[in-house]
Amino acid sequence: MRISGCWFLGWVALAQPASAVVVASGGPNNTAPGGQQFFDNVGELNGATAIYLADGWVMSANHVSGSLPASVNFGGTSYTTVPGSFHRLTNAGPLTTFTDIVLFRLNAPPALPGVSLSTATPTIGSEVMMIGNGRVQNSQTYWNRTEIPGDDNDTWVETTEALSNISGFQTTTSHEIRWGENAVDDNGFTVNIGHGDVVSFSTQFDEIGLAHEAQAVSGDSGGAVFSFVGGAWQLSGMMYAVSGHETQPGGSTSAVFGVQTAIADLSYYRAEILTIIPEPSALMISLIATAGLLRRRR
Repeated sequence: MRISGCWFLGWVALAQPASAVVVASGGPNNTAPGGQQFFDNVGELNGATAIYLADGWVMSANHVSGSLPASVNFGGTSYTTVPGSFHRLTNAGPLTTFTDIVLFRLNAPPALPGVSLSTATPTIGSEVMMIGNGRVQNSQTYWNRTEIPGDDNDTWVETTEALSNISGFQTTTSHEIRWGENAVDDNGFTVNIGHGDVVSFSTQFDEIGLAHEAQAVSGDSGGAVFSFVGGAWQLSGMMYAVSGHETQPGGSTSAVFGVQTAIADLSYYRAEILTIIPEPSALMISLIATAGLLRRRR
């Protein structure tokens, strides 16, 4: 990773109480932006986030679900899960056998579209849309941070914008599903936050960034990251961890400029996912074929 030395604490899991993506513009971003038909495919699971894929199947982070959850909420409706459907995705050697991504099935699929999975890793500099569930950000906060040699010694004093040398956003305890955008700043690396290696790409929260520059915070684990490829949205990643500055106020519950979001690269896991659940196009072909067979039998 290209990290600014002493500012980087390491990757931190996002399984704490729910927090939506923080958006530097301060906009509510709590309804689907134009042309994004998968906003409602992001729901709530155990105080964090889950993604509806297709055919009743849901994806989330292993450190969010732990084991097969009792239910998942999409659009205010709770859906129970199918016993025995829990499946944890795997890595090829020499990585850990299991990764921090799980799939499981709902008893009654919600009336939501099926997503398409990216076939390639997002390139550095390409723009992505991040959608997560949770806490709403406060107005921008300013600090004067003093770097002190040694580990975990830096001091942060909240101050005015004129006297600050770093800024970001704290979050409240209320939460909702929100969207933001960012650009990929690195890819092709692996992170392990204690739940298995995850082949990943990342974004960085920049003060001078995109119009809706976004950063994940606690509870965004399991959240969706979409790329716009060939005129269509594709699910390219799943948020699961963030970096942090030394002694950052609020830890992973805050979003301070310069930190990063770690995102599972779903193109790496696509083949295994498709052994469990067909993509929407394949599913539709299957349904059409079945309907034709029934008509012929009649």
